[in-house]
Amino acid sequence: MKICFFADSESIHTARWCEHFHSLGHEVHLISFKTLILPNIHNHTVNLEKINVAGGNWKVLLKFRTVRKIVKDISPDIFHSLYATSYGITGSLVGFHPYIITALGSDILLSPKQSKIYCFLLKFAFSKTDLITVMSDQMKMETEKLGVSPAKIITLPFGIDPKMFNAKNRKLDKNKFVITSTRNFEEVYNIPHLIKAVAKAKEKIPSIHLNLIGTGTEELTLKELVKQLHLEECVTFFGKVPQSKIAEVLNQSHVFVSVSLSDGNNISLNEAMACDTLCIATNIPANTQWIQHNKNGFLVEINAVDALVDYLVIAAEKYDELQQSALPINRRLLEEKGIWANNMKRMEDIYEELILKK
Repeated sequence: MKICFFADSESIHTARWCEHFHSLGHEVHLISFKTLILPNIHNHTVNLEKINVAGGNWKVLLKFRTVRKIVKDISPDIFHSLYATSYGITGSLVGFHPYIITALGSDILLSPKQSKIYCFLLKFAFSKTDLITVMSDQMKMETEKLGVSPAKIITLPFGIDPKMFNAKNRKLDKNKFVITSTRNFEEVYNIPHLIKAVAKAKEKIPSIHLNLIGTGTEELTLKELVKQLHLEECVTFFGKVPQSKIAEVLNQSHVFVSVSLSDGNNISLNEAMACDTLCIATNIPANTQWIQHNKNGFLVEINAVDALVDYLVIAAEKYDELQQSALPINRRLLEEKGIWANNMKRMEDIYEELILKK
């Protein structure tokens, strides 16, 4: 099978999809507006100025003719865009079939609500697809609100690789209470909420330490906040690290925290669950499909800093008791719907079905 992805080459999601299908023996091509070259696949870069992660990248639509020519030269069996707005909308103008769009979160949950133009363009793009995949039932409902038939949408969480994310090397420092976030430094992930909570929790948990793994446009602001709150000695900024390092840090962490304002499906949460890290996350649909409050973790309301402080203190005081309840639930949930290879086998079968219908 010859698969052509149209996606951000700098995204970990893109790398995972490309590497996986290459490993299965398929011929994989990637067309991207980013210049990063992924190994083992056929890379095609469409020259473009820097893309703003916050949106407003209208100029990408003007490149559809260039993308169309590349797709025609490749002549793939499947054309698949990852991310519904920039790549998905542009890909819909190419006119190739079978065409799939995978929505990742904000492209469906936020963009259509923030802009009538985005709403109109997404409706157009979805009308040109053969299939749309989303990462949660909430995303499916939001996609249906754009006039898409439910029969055209499938819910497909990405899931984790248990060979990479597991608790085999789990080892906690008895002299520290370690909290880790692996969310990028963008406004939607609301990292200041977590930093402020750690500053308050430090009064009751003197051994508290916060690991921040990620990069983004808010990095300097976050580092300044850490200084203002005098947390330099108990906060570590890791930057962007490979998945193996993320797994290593999670295995040395008592608690994983995600306080994002919106999510499609919180893969970072799944990775933490697989490493037996106790999870606290915002009370949004992306997280409620994985966390049962006070059973296998805690759900906290958006911007409820004091509530997050309370949950961190409870976690520190009753850690072993909480884990006894959480671990069996987490392992069952991941086995049922959170394994990457199982979910990608389903995607491979869908590719083959669409090709037969072509």
